[in-house]
Amino acid sequence: MKNQYFSEICVPIQTPYGFKPAESEQFDFTFDRKDRFNDYRAEINGQDYDISLDDNGQWYFFTSFECDSFDELKLSRQIFRPSYLKDVELRLVDLIENADIRPLYEGHDKAYGHALALTDNLSSVPASRQARLANYDGSDDPTIIKRIHYIQNEYNGESTRFISGFETRSFATYTENEYYAREIHLPKNARTYLKHVYFSRYGTLPSQQMMPRFLANLWASAQSLNTAANPALYKQETID
Repeated sequence: MKNQYFSEICVPIQTPYGFKPAESEQFDFTFDRKDRFNDYRAEINGQDYDISLDDNGQWYFFTSFECDSFDELKLSRQIFRPSYLKDVELRLVDLIENADIRPLYEGHDKAYGHALALTDNLSSVPASRQARLANYDGSDDPTIIKRIHYIQNEYNGESTRFISGFETRSFATYTENEYYAREIHLPKNARTYLKHVYFSRYGTLPSQQMMPRFLANLWASAQSLNTAANPALYKQETID
């Protein structure tokens, strides 16, 4: 697990068909109302896919990938195939095409992404590597931003850091806590936090809980036209 990257993907899509309500779960108190997101399963050609509808009528397609490199991670959120990648495997593009799911074009060719990486010692991971993870940068992408913005917690002596991408519709979690990564983050938090793309789309946060509000402040701090972030609630580290 320490040598892999995990990519949670959210694609805004056009209205799908053949969907049914997902199995009901206990209300997620991360959100301030029960109807912020309604989850469904779309059955297409015998295969089930995870989709969700927000309370503004926008549909999303969710999926997850395991990646072995930054280059693979970068390509995991490509929703359209540019000509320069015509011969490259794009798993998300193939998946949504096979599912006959139509992504919305909103001036981007990439989905929203939440990446996860596990390390034995977070303090030894260079800020440049953390930035590459949060921005979903490949190995050949230039470094533009010379710092990272993050929030961090510690539990039983193990650190977990949430890092914002800069104008990339992405962010990352880097953690020393393998139990958190396996038992909490991947099955639950990775997608729950990614659902707060709501904040990016509508400018409001559908939650009164502390962690989502800290994350929204962190994301705002990395948006070039957003001056509303509180700098006391996140940290910065320079990229050498």
